[in-house]
Amino acid sequence: MEKLKDFDIQVYKLGNKQHEYEFAVNSAFFSEFEGELVESGEVKIHVLLDKRENLMELDLNFSGYVDLISDRSLEPFQYPIEINKKLLYKYGEEEQELEEDVMVITKNTQVINVGHFIYETIALQIPLKKLHPDEIEEDEEHNEYVYIDDAEEELEEEEESIDPRWAALKNLNKKK
Repeated sequence: MEKLKDFDIQVYKLGNKQHEYEFAVNSAFFSEFEGELVESGEVKIHVLLDKRENLMELDLNFSGYVDLISDRSLEPFQYPIEINKKLLYKYGEEEQELEEDVMVITKNTQVINVGHFIYETIALQIPLKKLHPDEIEEDEEHNEYVYIDDAEEELEEEEESIDPRWAALKNLNKKK
């Protein structure tokens, strides 16, 4: 987790104004996290930190790609990452996470680390079904769905297979 120190922001001595930061993530960054969801890629993150008296608002703009393997053909491909995300730090009595993008920190907090948030944001952009862009086009061409109502089909089958004795009874009812 030594690599995550690169994502520290010293907030204690910052003035109440906007501050800008640039971060870049690559294979070394992704290797710091367990799991094989994302192993490599190049993503740049521009952070605009707006520090105010009672909170800090971070506007993060992600731009780049991650390397994925197609689930269907096992071909590697670059999946584009273009995300705008906000992260809010409020001041409170004790540090806690209120929501996925709202944190509470104390007034004495000197450093915030955005490394985990960056990883989670990128990881959540990975589709469940990873298909090479060429395969997506093929998939869309062949996916023509036809809706058939089972109830209508059954009704048609019933009408065709009516026993002649029941048909005679239906005719008796119509004569009255």
